[in-house]
Amino acid sequence: MLSGLRPPSASHVKRQASLRSQVVPSILYKYTTHATAGAIIESGRLRWSSPNLFNDLAEFQRMPRFEPSLTEATSKLPTILVEAATGQRTLDHDRLSPQTQLLIQLVQMLLQAGITASDIIESLQNDQPDADQKMDEMLRAHMASLDLARARVLCLTSDPENEVMWGTYADSHAGCALGFTHIPELSTPLQEARQVQYTEQAPVVGSGIDFLLYGDTSELRARTHQAICYTKKVPWSYEKEWRVVTWRWEERDSDVGHYKFYPKELVSVTFGARASADGISQIRRLLGANYPHVTLFRIVQKGEHLQRIKDDA
Repeated sequence: MLSGLRPPSASHVKRQASLRSQVVPSILYKYTTHATAGAIIESGRLRWSSPNLFNDLAEFQRMPRFEPSLTEATSKLPTILVEAATGQRTLDHDRLSPQTQLLIQLVQMLLQAGITASDIIESLQNDQPDADQKMDEMLRAHMASLDLARARVLCLTSDPENEVMWGTYADSHAGCALGFTHIPELSTPLQEARQVQYTEQAPVVGSGIDFLLYGDTSELRARTHQAICYTKKVPWSYEKEWRVVTWRWEERDSDVGHYKFYPKELVSVTFGARASADGISQIRRLLGANYPHVTLFRIVQKGEHLQRIKDDA
């Protein structure tokens, strides 16, 4: 079942949940062609795809950045260390990386030995103009090591009346939008859905100074995962996307997986404005005994606008 799909560890799930800033909508929608909708309903399975197959070539390729940058932070670090050693700057000592703690102790020893603060700052200067580029390369290498072909992503939207989505993903308004809900008592995956953020520039995951002081923390890793897997460029914002991401390491021969969902997870079917009478009848038959609870809607055109109304036929 879909409920068996989970990120690699419980701690990973907890970190992801802590980052979720908005409540998951009670219903999320999958725009499909008529044929795909029929296959989903008949099989009780949803297709989860690798980002390698997505129509956005930048998927999982936007590496996050620090602000201030690592290059800026590296030049400022010696002064910060001296200020911390002399009590002029307050740091969270419990969170400092072991390396930072040792550096502060070293600065204190040098000050006690009579070395001036300016000389210590000068001796600690280690400008790295390519630090951010190296971090970008490291992140890309890490993502490559995860093998994106094994990633499985379920993409949905919060908007069942999106004109562009109907035209793009639902066979020019002849398809359907399937509405799915999350069921907490069944631990269904949609309760882990997260909203995609749309940004002009690569997302900022933290301060370069904090990274140098506190190191590669679990919180930073979670924000980095969020930035890579759940952000897209602004031109895609019309999709109003929510997605669930996991990895299926054992699936070596395919970039997709078709996973079972509980019948109760499917709560609505919306027919497009150009859906044929025969197509609607076929979907009604397929819903049959397994989905008697499903509510049917249809899209109608009101002038230049689309409107979703209940289908009482």
